[in-house]
Amino acid sequence: MNREKKSPTLDDVLDYYLISSEERGADTLPEMIELYPQYERDLRELFALRKLQGLIGEPAYTDEDETILQARGISVVQNLLYEKRHKSESEEDHKFSSLRDEIERQYGRPEDFYSKTDLSEGIVWTLDDRQVVFESIPRIAIQKIAEALGNAFATIADYLGGEMQLDASYYRAEAPPEAAKCTFRDLVNMDDDLSPEQKEYWLAQPSIGSAKD
Repeated sequence: MNREKKSPTLDDVLDYYLISSEERGADTLPEMIELYPQYERDLRELFALRKLQGLIGEPAYTDEDETILQARGISVVQNLLYEKRHKSESEEDHKFSSLRDEIERQYGRPEDFYSKTDLSEGIVWTLDDRQVVFESIPRIAIQKIAEALGNAFATIADYLGGEMQLDASYYRAEAPPEAAKCTFRDLVNMDDDLSPEQKEYWLAQPSIGSAKD
Protein backbone atom coordinates (compact mmCIF):
# COMPACT_ATOMS: atom_id res chain seq x y z
CA MET A 1 0.00 0.00 0.00
CA ASN A 2 1.53 3.27 -1.15
CA ARG A 3 1.61 6.13 1.31
CA GLU A 4 1.38 9.70 0.13
CA LYS A 5 4.48 11.72 0.91
CA LYS A 6 3.64 14.37 3.47
CA SER A 7 4.21 17.87 2.16
CA PRO A 8 6.49 20.05 4.29
CA THR A 9 4.81 22.82 6.24
CA LEU A 10 5.66 26.49 5.79
CA ASP A 11 7.50 26.50 9.14
CA ASP A 12 9.58 23.50 8.04
CA VAL A 13 10.55 25.18 4.77
CA LEU A 14 11.46 28.50 6.42
CA ASP A 15 13.52 26.69 9.08
CA TYR A 16 15.27 24.71 6.35
CA TYR A 17 16.03 27.93 4.46
CA LEU A 18 17.61 29.52 7.55
CA ILE A 19 19.56 26.37 8.45
CA SER A 20 20.89 25.76 4.94
CA SER A 21 21.94 29.40 4.55
CA GLU A 22 23.76 29.27 7.89
CA GLU A 23 25.54 26.01 7.13
CA ARG A 24 26.72 27.06 3.67
CA GLY A 25 27.61 30.60 4.64
CA ALA A 26 25.63 31.89 1.66
CA ASP A 27 22.00 32.68 0.94
CA THR A 28 20.06 29.72 -0.55
CA LEU A 29 16.92 31.58 -1.64
CA PRO A 30 17.03 30.52 -5.35
CA GLU A 31 17.45 26.86 -4.40
CA MET A 32 14.63 27.01 -1.85
CA ILE A 33 12.25 28.61 -4.38
CA GLU A 34 13.11 25.91 -6.89
CA LEU A 35 12.43 23.18 -4.33
CA TYR A 36 9.32 24.75 -2.82
CA PRO A 37 7.71 27.06 -5.41
CA GLN A 38 4.43 27.01 -3.44
CA TYR A 39 6.16 29.02 -0.69
CA GLU A 40 7.99 31.46 -2.97
CA ARG A 41 6.28 34.55 -1.60
CA ASP A 42 6.95 33.59 2.03
CA LEU A 43 10.58 32.75 1.26
CA ARG A 44 11.11 36.08 -0.50
CA GLU A 45 9.55 37.93 2.43
CA LEU A 46 11.88 36.19 4.85
CA PHE A 47 14.79 36.97 2.53
CA ALA A 48 13.76 40.63 2.57
CA LEU A 49 13.57 40.66 6.36
CA ARG A 50 17.00 39.02 6.71
CA LYS A 51 18.50 41.59 4.37
CA LEU A 52 16.94 44.47 6.27
CA GLN A 53 18.24 43.07 9.53
CA GLY A 54 21.71 42.73 8.08
CA LEU A 55 21.87 39.00 8.75
CA ILE A 56 23.21 38.15 5.28
CA GLY A 57 25.68 39.76 2.95
CA GLU A 58 25.05 41.20 -0.47
CA PRO A 59 23.96 38.27 -2.67
CA ALA A 60 23.64 38.41 -6.43
CA TYR A 61 19.98 39.16 -7.08
CA THR A 62 18.01 40.41 -10.07
CA ASP A 63 16.23 43.71 -10.64
CA GLU A 64 13.02 41.85 -9.90
CA ASP A 65 14.39 40.82 -6.50
CA GLU A 66 15.38 44.41 -5.80
CA THR A 67 11.82 45.56 -6.56
CA ILE A 68 10.42 42.84 -4.30
CA LEU A 69 12.80 43.85 -1.52
CA GLN A 70 11.66 47.44 -1.67
CA ALA A 71 7.97 46.62 -1.85
CA ARG A 72 7.73 43.61 0.45
CA GLY A 73 10.52 44.57 2.79
CA ILE A 74 8.61 47.61 3.98
CA SER A 75 5.48 45.50 4.27
CA VAL A 76 7.25 42.88 6.40
CA VAL A 77 8.62 45.50 8.78
CA GLN A 78 5.24 47.19 9.08
CA ASN A 79 3.56 43.86 9.84
CA LEU A 80 6.14 43.01 12.48
CA LEU A 81 5.73 46.38 14.15
CA TYR A 82 1.95 46.03 14.09
CA GLU A 83 2.07 42.54 15.59
CA LYS A 84 4.47 43.68 18.28
CA ARG A 85 2.31 46.67 19.27
CA HIS A 86 -0.95 44.74 19.19
CA LYS A 87 0.15 41.46 20.78
CA SER A 88 -2.67 40.23 23.00
CA GLU A 89 -2.27 39.58 26.72
CA SER A 90 -2.90 35.89 26.14
CA GLU A 91 0.07 35.70 23.79
CA GLU A 92 2.24 37.43 26.37
CA ASP A 93 1.10 34.92 28.98
CA HIS A 94 2.22 32.08 26.72
CA LYS A 95 5.63 33.49 25.95
CA PHE A 96 8.21 30.69 25.96
CA SER A 97 9.84 30.41 29.37
CA SER A 98 11.31 26.92 29.73
CA LEU A 99 11.00 23.39 28.40
CA ARG A 100 9.45 22.12 31.61
CA ASP A 101 6.88 24.90 31.73
CA GLU A 102 5.86 24.28 28.13
CA ILE A 103 5.64 20.52 28.62
CA GLU A 104 3.45 21.01 31.69
CA ARG A 105 1.26 23.51 29.87
CA GLN A 106 0.80 21.51 26.68
CA TYR A 107 0.86 17.90 27.84
CA GLY A 108 -1.45 16.24 30.34
CA ARG A 109 1.00 13.35 30.34
CA PRO A 110 4.66 14.42 30.09
CA GLU A 111 5.43 10.88 28.94
CA ASP A 112 3.75 11.71 25.64
CA PHE A 113 6.30 14.46 25.04
CA TYR A 114 9.24 12.20 25.87
CA SER A 115 7.84 9.51 23.59
CA LYS A 116 7.36 11.97 20.74
CA THR A 117 10.92 13.28 21.00
CA ASP A 118 12.66 9.99 21.92
CA LEU A 119 14.29 11.83 24.83
CA SER A 120 14.19 10.88 28.52
CA GLU A 121 13.02 13.14 31.32
CA GLY A 122 16.58 13.37 32.65
CA ILE A 123 17.98 14.52 29.32
CA VAL A 124 15.23 17.09 28.82
CA TRP A 125 15.68 18.51 32.31
CA THR A 126 19.44 18.77 31.81
CA LEU A 127 18.87 20.52 28.50
CA ASP A 128 16.34 22.79 30.19
CA ASP A 129 18.97 23.85 32.73
CA ARG A 130 21.36 24.64 29.86
CA GLN A 131 23.91 22.21 31.35
CA VAL A 132 24.75 20.68 27.96
CA VAL A 133 27.34 22.14 25.59
CA PHE A 134 25.13 23.65 22.91
CA GLU A 135 27.43 22.74 20.00
CA SER A 136 27.23 19.06 21.03
CA ILE A 137 23.42 18.87 20.75
CA PRO A 138 22.17 17.12 17.59
CA ARG A 139 20.21 19.40 15.28
CA ILE A 140 17.47 16.77 15.05
CA ALA A 141 17.03 16.87 18.84
CA ILE A 142 16.30 20.61 18.70
CA GLN A 143 13.97 20.04 15.76
CA LYS A 144 12.06 17.28 17.59
CA ILE A 145 11.63 19.48 20.68
CA ALA A 146 10.50 22.44 18.57
CA GLU A 147 7.92 20.36 16.71
CA ALA A 148 6.63 18.68 19.88
CA LEU A 149 6.12 22.07 21.56
CA GLY A 150 4.88 23.90 18.48
CA ASN A 151 7.75 26.39 18.56
CA ALA A 152 10.18 27.58 15.91
CA PHE A 153 13.55 25.87 15.64
CA ALA A 154 15.30 29.18 16.30
CA THR A 155 13.33 29.74 19.53
CA ILE A 156 14.43 26.42 21.02
CA ALA A 157 17.99 26.79 19.75
CA ASP A 158 18.32 30.26 21.28
CA TYR A 159 16.95 28.99 24.58
CA LEU A 160 19.24 25.95 24.77
CA GLY A 161 22.21 28.13 23.98
CA GLY A 162 21.52 30.42 26.93
CA GLU A 163 23.31 30.71 30.26
CA MET A 164 23.57 27.64 32.46
CA GLN A 165 20.99 27.49 35.25
CA LEU A 166 22.54 26.78 38.66
CA ASP A 167 20.90 25.68 41.87
CA ALA A 168 20.11 28.55 44.25
CA SER A 169 22.56 27.13 46.81
CA TYR A 170 25.42 27.78 44.39
CA TYR A 171 24.81 31.50 44.59
CA ARG A 172 25.07 31.42 48.38
CA ALA A 173 28.49 29.78 48.31
CA GLU A 174 31.48 31.89 49.32
CA ALA A 175 33.30 30.99 46.11
CA PRO A 176 31.02 30.38 43.08
CA PRO A 177 31.77 26.99 41.52
CA GLU A 178 33.07 26.68 38.00
CA ALA A 179 30.17 25.89 35.71
CA ALA A 180 30.97 22.62 33.96
CA LYS A 181 28.76 21.49 31.13
CA CYS A 182 28.55 17.98 29.73
CA THR A 183 28.21 16.98 26.10
CA PHE A 184 25.03 15.50 24.69
CA ARG A 185 26.91 12.29 23.91
CA ASP A 186 28.01 11.96 27.54
CA LEU A 187 24.45 12.60 28.67
CA VAL A 188 23.11 9.84 26.42
CA ASN A 189 25.76 7.37 27.57
CA MET A 190 24.97 8.03 31.24
CA ASP A 191 21.17 7.88 30.83
CA ASP A 192 19.50 4.73 32.18
CA ASP A 193 16.02 5.49 30.82
CA LEU A 194 16.85 5.36 27.11
CA SER A 195 16.54 2.04 25.36
CA PRO A 196 19.62 0.59 23.60
CA GLU A 197 17.99 1.46 20.29
CA GLN A 198 17.41 5.05 21.35
CA LYS A 199 21.00 5.39 22.55
CA GLU A 200 22.30 4.01 19.27
CA TYR A 201 20.09 6.46 17.37
CA TRP A 202 21.19 9.55 19.31
CA LEU A 203 24.87 8.64 19.28
CA ALA A 204 24.71 8.41 15.49
CA GLN A 205 23.25 11.90 15.01
CA PRO A 206 25.57 14.76 13.97
CA SER A 207 25.76 17.67 16.39
CA ILE A 208 24.66 21.17 15.50
CA GLY A 209 28.27 22.28 15.73
CA SER A 210 29.65 19.53 13.48
CA ALA A 211 29.16 21.66 10.37
CA LYS A 212 31.56 24.22 11.83
CA ASP A 213 34.33 21.70 12.55
